[in-house]
Amino acid sequence: MERITRRCIALSVTMMLALATVAMSAPKSERSRKSFTIEGRVLQVNREARTLLVSDIWSKKLYLVNVPEGNSFRITFGMYMKTAEPKLRDVRTNDRVRLRCIHADKEHLARLDDGREVVVLTATH
Repeated sequence: MERITRRCIALSVTMMLALATVAMSAPKSERSRKSFTIEGRVLQVNREARTLLVSDIWSKKLYLVNVPEGNSFRITFGMYMKTAEPKLRDVRTNDRVRLRCIHADKEHLARLDDGREVVVLTATH
């Protein structure tokens, strides 16, 4: 019985090490594209460019979020907060939103016309 227990432990440790090695060998570019959630107040909506300028609640950073067609987000406070899957046309200035985002390509910092710096992100599902 002890022999079976030792073999099971050895097998499970080997499997853990193998999985950890595979995870660490992933290219850094794939690991850095982790998604995260932004929660904040909408300062500006550009429907032609499909972008939202969002002021983060927790960090006071500004985010310029590209919202591709078909991506969903959540309005947490506003006129359409009861809508299950709001569209970009439903978002108004001063609404609170929650978006799941990833960094856009390599360029992720931009400057607005008034000189403020923003982080450029892309909304995901």
